Amino acid sequence: MTDKRITLAITGASGAPYALRLLECLVNADYEVFVLISSAAKVVFATEEDIKIPSRPDAAADFFTQRFNARSGQITVCGKEEWFSPVASGSAAPRQMIICPCSTGTLSAIACGASD
Repeated sequence: MTDKRITLAITGASGAPYALRLLECLVNADYEVFVLISSAAKVVFATEEDIKIPSRPDAAADFFTQRFNARSGQITVCGKEEWFSPVASGSAAPRQMIICPCSTGTLSAIACGASD
């Protein structure tokens, strides 16, 4: 049985088109996607794609759901302060995660085990 839940983290690195295409592919493959999007990534989306990602997580989820014609609840955007979201729990988090695009700051933090 395949686990069809995945976390997609979108950082402030250049590459917004890659994140959009990846999210579209995950939706089309019928994954339940938990999206984490940094403030810097929202600036990159505005710059590279002329897209304004809503600041409220539920509004951002609605935005992506409509854009990719996802089923209701298929895309969940988790806010920075949502400590009880599935992705914040080691026992409830999806087993898979992609960071796309991944900034070098994020890559360094992962490699060193650092957090903020």
